[in-house]
Amino acid sequence: MDKIILTDENNKEVEFNIIDTFGVDDKDYAVLEPIDEDFLLIYEIIKNDDTISFKTIDNDRELDEIIKIYENMKED
Repeated sequence: MDKIILTDENNKEVEFNIIDTFGVDDKDYAVLEPIDEDFLLIYEIIKNDDTISFKTIDNDRELDEIIKIYENMKED
């Protein structure tokens, strides 16, 4: 399983397992699980030239829609 380290809002490094990646329309998303935790987070993947960053989904409605799409994909 691939791992990634991101910096949180307090400038603390947090290590995640990359559980899955998927695309919806013209956006890509990553499903991440913090190491030693038992919950998942979904981030939007932002690609700029040679860099990749992860953006939180601030819009609750959009996040709910992305979660439903991901859950439906996993059921198939």
